[in-house]
Amino acid sequence: MIKKYQGRKNEKSTLKTKNKEEKKMTVLQKTGLAYYDAHYPHHNRPLWMNFLKLVRKMKPDVFVFGGDNMNMDAVDHWMEDHKKVRQMEGKRVLAEYEGFKKEMLNPLEKALPKGCRKIWLDGNHEAWMELAIDKNPNGEGYWEVENNLHLKERGWETYKYGEYAKVGKILFIHGQYTNQGHAKKTVNVYEKNVVYGHDHAPQLFTKITPVENEPHTGMSLPCGCEMNPHFMRNRPHAWVNGFLVFYFTKKIFSLFPVTSIFDGKFIAPSGKRY
Repeated sequence: MIKKYQGRKNEKSTLKTKNKEEKKMTVLQKTGLAYYDAHYPHHNRPLWMNFLKLVRKMKPDVFVFGGDNMNMDAVDHWMEDHKKVRQMEGKRVLAEYEGFKKEMLNPLEKALPKGCRKIWLDGNHEAWMELAIDKNPNGEGYWEVENNLHLKERGWETYKYGEYAKVGKILFIHGQYTNQGHAKKTVNVYEKNVVYGHDHAPQLFTKITPVENEPHTGMSLPCGCEMNPHFMRNRPHAWVNGFLVFYFTKKIFSLFPVTSIFDGKFIAPSGKRY
């Protein structure tokens, strides 16, 4: 009887230790969401509304707004080059900022949990604003992203186009390359684990280094914009709507790109439909 009792006691002790370890791992593990290439006001509205439901459900520890969050129609260099000067009126610049805050930024911040790390990356489209100011210095102090969205005051970390944000062992950048093997190109340039957008279509490449067999992965994400905006003029492309769910600790991470093929609807990694 004594041996039997001691056996049960040892089993309980082992189970208790296991539960503590699992609880410790759960505490260390964090959740993130990344949304790229919304190109407001050309964003996929049904997808964005469903995505906000997921944000409220998941309560992420980290959120990454991955660049080209706004299209910057008012300073579109293509429009300017084609002499469509009406697009360059200052009032249109401010109207686009106000619309973005009302339709995307404010609802997102309301959905994110308190204490969430909020990361904002400028894309090449946000960088257009600086180019526009270089051409028209009268816009200085009025047209800049920070002077209109006040991101730092709202608790966002901000990164210029070409800079990166680090989350665990992942580097988040907007993206630079659009060649056929852009994921491979990105990994070869950065020699790190990199998540990026810019190309509007998923792509994955992993390289195992000869030093300690360390893997470096580059992942291109789907986009949050419309599939046929006016500037595409019905040209064929490989764009895919979607976003990224990721889990991470200091040492490991897992990436779950979610695609939305029909009307902004998707199934989250948990299996729940939105």
